[in-house]
Amino acid sequence: MNISNVLTVICSLLFFMVGADKFLAFLEPPCSLMGGFSPIAWQVLGVLQIASGIFIWMPKFKKYVVGFFAVFMIVFTIVHLTQGTYDVGGAASMAVMLGVLAWNPSFIRGKDK
Repeated sequence: MNISNVLTVICSLLFFMVGADKFLAFLEPPCSLMGGFSPIAWQVLGVLQIASGIFIWMPKFKKYVVGFFAVFMIVFTIVHLTQGTYDVGGAASMAVMLGVLAWNPSFIRGKDK
């Protein structure tokens, strides 16, 4: 298993976890930005995240999922920082992992130089 697959597994699990949390609210503490969104928008985001946990495995959709959510997570990292919230780590770490997948250098594809 190469690094790209490991990052894909981690991102897929995180997509499922944070997407399901939009419906079941099991992560503690809850996202500090949750109050600023309508419940319907929050649930639509949950559906997108759960679907992304599946589509990230499909080569046809992987680049779109990774690209969209890398930018999405960077934007929400900035929003967290400008709002002075404490729970920026999840968005920032996922943005980095997705960014590495989008960049896809040879070391994560498992190719020797």
